[in-house]
Amino acid sequence: MMLTMKNLFKKKGMIGKIAGVFMMILTLTACGAQPLPEQFDEETVKAEAQKAVDYFNDQDYQSIIDMGSDSFQEILTAENFASQSDPYHEKCGAFQEIAKTIVLGNVDQETQESFGGVVMVGRYEEGTIQFTIAFDEDMKLVQFIIR
Repeated sequence: MMLTMKNLFKKKGMIGKIAGVFMMILTLTACGAQPLPEQFDEETVKAEAQKAVDYFNDQDYQSIIDMGSDSFQEILTAENFASQSDPYHEKCGAFQEIAKTIVLGNVDQETQESFGGVVMVGRYEEGTIQFTIAFDEDMKLVQFIIR
């Protein structure tokens, strides 16, 4: 489930639709697991993604938003994040460990902007949560999807 899709369409009109489509495109292209573009440092991408997951586990959604690009920050609120994320916490229980991390990248063919990201699988007491996290070239968060 995409973290913000329902609320984007309801609350932010055209900005939400554009951002939602952008996030879906990133997700679909990430499935091809393209290599990390050269302007990204793999360890930095992993560390920043881990920081976002740590904030998620602490239910500190505002800190995740603060990591984001301007457009990411414009379309999200901590309340929206909570309404989408808290059910995962309730269902899966306490965090135990990151079981798997895959680093990937993407280059937008239209703008030539590069994105770096990870897919992380977190193991929790009662299940797993998959995080798909992406950053722009300035290492600003542009995508945070949980499933």
